[in-house]
Amino acid sequence: MRALLGGTFNPPHQGHINAGLEAITAIGVDRLGLLPCKLPPHKTAPQTDTQHRLAMLELECENEPRLYVEPLELSLPAPSYTLKTLQHLRTRYGDAPLFFLLGEDSLYNLPSWYQWQSLTDYCHIVVMRRPASPGKPDEQLQAWLDTHKSDQLADFHRLPAGLVYITESQDYAVSSTLLRNALATNQTSSSVVTDWLNPAVLHYIKQHELYGTTGVSEETFCNTSS
Repeated sequence: MRALLGGTFNPPHQGHINAGLEAITAIGVDRLGLLPCKLPPHKTAPQTDTQHRLAMLELECENEPRLYVEPLELSLPAPSYTLKTLQHLRTRYGDAPLFFLLGEDSLYNLPSWYQWQSLTDYCHIVVMRRPASPGKPDEQLQAWLDTHKSDQLADFHRLPAGLVYITESQDYAVSSTLLRNALATNQTSSSVVTDWLNPAVLHYIKQHELYGTTGVSEETFCNTSS
């Protein structure tokens, strides 16, 4: 079984990681693939080079054996339609169950995605629902959920695709935009940065002067991460 969490990861942060790991624990999957997007159709293209986003994700995975990087989408033609990515993955994994993780906000935007109703032809969708989320599905999305939603995890493990599972996620008060803004204004020692960025990722950001930061010495990194 495979579980995947997509995103621009610009930069990756512990809100992404913690929510994803909680979700795979809930559904009984051992490993989570982090799937960086090349050019998301609904967002502005990332200003950070692909090589840097990949390197930061690799650093996230170094000390967490449940994580790995799935770079497939970066090699596919842009824009990055999730349906096409899943089609490629399905040919790779055959009839093994495949889980695609979605934040609750993304669920409510699903009707704007390319051929969204066909996603479950290729995977199970796991929705990470936040307790304080203000959103709600529209009538079309609700009808689709009523058809596909299940709480029988045995069926998810038995079938390769077709179902939607809702799992509870904590509210993580962080976003990549918030972190980029803090880094751009030299708040690299603020709690919003140090609480939510892996120390190795923060070091990489400084080392390569991403998001408007300045360089940092190896000695500084060793002192702050001990």
